[in-house]
Formats: sequence, C-alpha cells, structure tokens
Amino acid sequence: MARIMIVDDVATIRQIVSSVLKDVGYKVIEAASAEEALALAEVKRSHLVVTDVNMPGKSGLDLITALRAVKTYDKTPIVILAKDANDENIQKAQGLGACGWIAKPFTPESLLATINQILVDHYVR
Repeated sequence: MARIMIVDDVATIRQIVSSVLKDVGYKVIEAASAEEALALAEVKRSHLVVTDVNMPGKSGLDLITALRAVKTYDKTPIVILAKDANDENIQKAQGLGACGWIAKPFTPESLLATINQILVDHYVR
C-alpha cells in the first residue's frame, strides 16, 4: 500500500487525515512543519504528499519547491490543503508542481476520493 506524508502544523488536522488514511490501509508519515517533512523525505520515500499551505517557518509552497528539487520527489504527487477553492495559493501551488487540492473543511469521503484518484492517475498511467 502507498505511503503518504501528511504535513500540517495543526496536530488535529494531521490526526484526522492520518486516521482516515490508515483506516483504509495507507501507511502514513506525519510532519508538523515543512522543515520536518524535508528531513523525513530524506530517510523515507513517500508516494504522495499532502501539505497545508500556511505554516510557521517554511510554507507549504516552500515545501513543494524544495521537494521538487529532490530527485526522488521531483515527480511525486503533492496535494495541498486549502481553505477554499478560490484560494490564490492553489494556483501558486499548481504552478510549483502540486497536482491537486483538498478544501478545508473536508469529509473523509472527499479526502479519500481525491487521494485515491491522484494515486491512480499518477501510478497507473
């Protein structure tokens, strides 16, 4: 089963996303910051990254830029968590290489549908 990295400075969001994904069999790695995510990325390969945009220190946009510069993550699907579909950060993130977004608040069903579709699109082609 795919390993997914969840990056969000809010522990509750990480726990909710992690719980939903683990319940269907995904392996999950959690990071509380972009800096922690980058350190984890060096030692554990993830098949997909889900990141918040607004975090203290490096933002989710900074994380996307940094991950795209790492050979093992240059094509890894990255999904952002955004407050709404009109968030200008969605367009910025897509310009940096994010392949999708999940609106907050989200339902477990919408979270899984987005992640499953991106994994299928990326790995089954």
